[in-house]
Amino acid sequence: MVITNIETTIIKAEGILRYDIKIKNTAATPFKSEFDYPGQHDYGLEVVVRPNKKLASKMMLVEGSKFIKMLQMGAGSNGILDSGTEESFHLEYKIKNGTDLKGINKLAIDSTLIILDGVNIVKEFPLEKVKDLN
Repeated sequence: MVITNIETTIIKAEGILRYDIKIKNTAATPFKSEFDYPGQHDYGLEVVVRPNKKLASKMMLVEGSKFIKMLQMGAGSNGILDSGTEESFHLEYKIKNGTDLKGINKLAIDSTLIILDGVNIVKEFPLEKVKDLN
């Protein structure tokens, strides 16, 4: 898998940091969730951004977790990466009220994109290494 494009947008009216990401499956087989468990709601394939400390200080965080997780306000994808295809993902996270929005886009790229299958990390992409794609 490779990231082919990443863009960040600040939605000022809602205080949202949005990531639009395109990922290409370079493998010969489709990449789909293999996660199974006895519950009713399949976790499946998930894409999230783990912020660096500077970005985390400006974002609403999920309380009660040992992981640094930004409060997600929305996300979307089709949940599968077919062989040789490029798929789009979007992620939206809540910025702390009263935060100066200047510089958030730069901090947004100094983070890590994580692809999960259920609770298992499949791949991590340091976003600063792919910022030159734009």
